[in-house]
Amino acid sequence: MEIKLTKADKIILRNVEYNARIFEKELARKCNLSKDSIRYRINRLKKLGVITGTGAFIDYTALGYSSYKLYLKLSATNEQKEELRKYLGTQKQIFAIFESSGNWDIAIAVFAKTRGEYYEFENNLLSKFGNLIYSKDFCLMIDAVLLQNNLIIHENQRDEFPVWGGKIVDVDAKDKILMNELHRDGKQNLLDLGGRAKLSIDSVSRRIKRLVKSKVIPFFSTSINYNKLGFEKYKLFIYVKNYSNDVEEKILDFLRTNKHTLNYIKMIGPWKLEVEFLVKNHDEFENILSLIQENFPDIIQKLEFSIFRNEVWFPCEKLLV
Repeated sequence: MEIKLTKADKIILRNVEYNARIFEKELARKCNLSKDSIRYRINRLKKLGVITGTGAFIDYTALGYSSYKLYLKLSATNEQKEELRKYLGTQKQIFAIFESSGNWDIAIAVFAKTRGEYYEFENNLLSKFGNLIYSKDFCLMIDAVLLQNNLIIHENQRDEFPVWGGKIVDVDAKDKILMNELHRDGKQNLLDLGGRAKLSIDSVSRRIKRLVKSKVIPFFSTSINYNKLGFEKYKLFIYVKNYSNDVEEKILDFLRTNKHTLNYIKMIGPWKLEVEFLVKNHDEFENILSLIQENFPDIIQKLEFSIFRNEVWFPCEKLLV
């Protein structure tokens, strides 16, 4: 059953999604409520399963990694699929697993420092589960941008969050401890973090600020279960012809201004762009497809899509760093 939100709930969700460490007093000011009321509402959203966790989003490209994606069509029983899920959940290289209905069953987003590292990962996967894989597609992810959700509550300003492409940054063992801890719980306080990293509060604060400024941590995310709010996620794969930088920018402008767009990724692979949409029903998504085809009839070669059924970010408890 769809969970109904109050206006304050909507304001809270919009503000915490890409800023999990926002101060309660700031949320209280935005909602015109007390800090106690804010705390109560956040805890209620957790109990309802709307907020499912918080964590630092790590840009591995800033640490020297490249990002790959593998799409699998499976011919497997439920038991075999569960065995595959468990295996994927133990692999530190994987930063996201997506399950869907459509052109593929499961997609795996992987970071590796060299092509050889990725090759070894894929070989290990195929040696264990190759008999379950009916077909596969491979892509190299170049750039990704997340867009602030404008569906829950509309505001004129819609922030963008680039997640890859920063300069390579040197991090030390203490930074890695903080990154792992903040990945596990993005709202941990400085005192607890200092105890785990054996650092002073001031040192922890300086290090976190440096990691944020250098884009190693582009933001602190709050995981929101949009299915609980009556939404579905669709992934669109855009195949193109007559392509150029100008054409790409026109398509991206269209995507940025569409309120249903959650993120887009530039790809090297069978398709050029991969876009995620949040919709209430399939008719809304069909309308988006029609708009794209009407606006870019000479550019679009083919559109394919899948419906998200499950997604897990950073499934392994320990980060790659």
